[in-house]
Order: sequence, then structure tokens, then C-alpha cells
Amino acid sequence: MPAHLDAPVPGTPVDPLCFQLRGWLWLDTLHTQTAIASLEAHTTAPDGTDVLLGFTSTLYARPDVTAALSLPPTALTGFEFFCHHPFPSVSPSPSLPLSPSPPLPLSPSLPLPLRLHARLRDGTLSPPLATVTLPTIARDYRTNHFGILLDQRTTAIQRRANIFAEGPSLAEGSGEVAMLLRRHLGPPPCRVLDVGCGLGSYGRTLLTDGYAWMGAEVDAADCAELARLSLPHRHVDGRSLPFADASFDAALCLEVLEHLEDPAAVLREIHRVAPRTLLVSVPNCELLGYLWDHLATPWHMLEADHKNFYTRHSLGALLGQCYSQVELGFHTPYPLRTVEGTPLHYHLFAFATNP
Repeated sequence: MPAHLDAPVPGTPVDPLCFQLRGWLWLDTLHTQTAIASLEAHTTAPDGTDVLLGFTSTLYARPDVTAALSLPPTALTGFEFFCHHPFPSVSPSPSLPLSPSPPLPLSPSLPLPLRLHARLRDGTLSPPLATVTLPTIARDYRTNHFGILLDQRTTAIQRRANIFAEGPSLAEGSGEVAMLLRRHLGPPPCRVLDVGCGLGSYGRTLLTDGYAWMGAEVDAADCAELARLSLPHRHVDGRSLPFADASFDAALCLEVLEHLEDPAAVLREIHRVAPRTLLVSVPNCELLGYLWDHLATPWHMLEADHKNFYTRHSLGALLGQCYSQVELGFHTPYPLRTVEGTPLHYHLFAFATNP
């Protein structure tokens, strides 16, 4: 056996876009003559052409191998390198303002036959040193938001505007948030002002449930969509609200306060028109302290238009300027937990009232 693959472990599905090959080889004469220029992993595309998946020109000492084969301790037998299949599964949807031609389609979970070769210093390629057929995952991550960055033909250097982009308003809201709104608003009838309502994702549900919902939105495009959907709304300037004092029983401010230059001023205006109850959701900045051990940052935190970052303590202090009682909690579980297993959440949720 001239070569052996330690990883991937047989039977474990790999992501064709990024997986590691690790193992060892010993080619006797070729080793002693230092005739190996590199090791290469190849496969065959559906059209029959050869595809280079990855390579390395570095071998390193593997004491376990040299001991097992009775080789000199300095013998370089180990290798590891990462592979990328340029044509895995389905074509990506464009998620960035750069879109190379779509990759060749393959069926999801198509097994990936792989051959390990040595490239000799005279340029020739050795016969296969090891062969394996790898199962692959069913998912093509290039279909994700930002997934086009995983395509090897996306060679443009990304600028800040590409990465720290503000996404469009969401047409659908969170079922968990909708449940929290109903719980804290109480039964209808209830006059509700949704400040920064976007496309009215919660308004449609609340109107159906019998609440007197009104949206307030600064974005003209969102207001045009609200008009198309026949949802009651007002186009506002982001500083004042065109409503009389105490004209609403409750206000919603969902994923809005993080975008404001002067959140305290906007809060005072919300309190003027809805002095009894305010429901707030914002990204949970406390995650940053907990995720340090994972070297992770929630993607939503990186949006360019986020001007404020809230903890329970800072959000409570802000809302306490206008509302005498503030209950604080969380919603939407985060996929990662602390190293001790404590659950974490994407967002803070506040229920602020003047009883």
C-alpha cells in the first residue's frame, strides 16, 4: 500500500466545497530520490474531464508511520491539504452583486470519486496511489446568502459594501415574536402602532386577529408595498409621528432601535403617542461576550446600518426613561451554546409599561 487516507473517515459525508485530506505515503525509491514535487487529489467531472480538487507540496514526519514501517525518523511521510470541488450539486442563487456563470449541475449527495496522485518533478503524474469514493452532504452552501463566495470563480476582492450590507425588509415575521406580541398586548380590541413596520409582517397577523393595527415606516419602497397590500400605514420622517397624544394603546418597535441615531428622542415620541405600553425587539449584544470562546460573531450584528448595540441592562435603562416598568427577556435561540452548554438567543425582547 503506497498511500493511506486517514481522513475523511470512511462513510462520513463531506462538503465538496471544503474538505480535508490527511494521510501518509511511502514510495521507496521516489522518496529517497526526492522525486515528488507535490501530491494531488483528482476526480472526474460528469463530462469525463479530469478535475484537480487540491494539492500540497509539503510532506512532514509521521513518527507513527516511520515506526510502523521501520523508516528513518526523518522520513517525510505525512500529508494534509484541503480540497474544493468546483461543481458540487445545484447552481447557486446570486446573493452578492457579482455573479459568475453557474457551475455545472450535479445531483445533491452525488458520491465523489477521488484519486490521490503524486506529481513528479519531471511533470508527470503517477498512477493512483489511493482511491476512495466519498459520500457528500445533500446541501449546496452556495445557495445561502453570501454563498457565491464559496464558488472558486468568485475571485473579486469583496468591498465593505458587499459584506456589511443591510438586507431587505422581511415579508414574514417570527412565529415566536408573534406569540409574544399577542401575549403582552392582551386580547383585542387594542389600537397598536408598529413603528418601523417594514412590510407589515406582523400587521397582517394582528389585523386578522382583530387588533386595530397601524404601521409607521420611513422607507418609501416599503410604504409602496404596504399600499399594494392595503395595509394601513403612514410614511414618516423618522423623527416625529403624525398622531395625536395617547392615540394608541400600545406601540411596537421591532428591530428598529439599533438603526437610530438618537433612539432616546424617538422613544420620547413613541411614548407621546403610546404612553401605556411598548414592545421592543433588538439584536442581543450580550452574545458577543458569550461567543468569545467560539471566536464567533452573529452575522446580524455586522449589518452596516446598525448604530446601537444593546444589552438587557442598556435597553432597560433606555426604556426606563419613559416607562416605569420594564420586563426584559430573549427570543430566537442561537445555534451555538456556551462551552458549558448554556442556551443563547439572537434577540432581546422588552415589555415596557406605565401601569
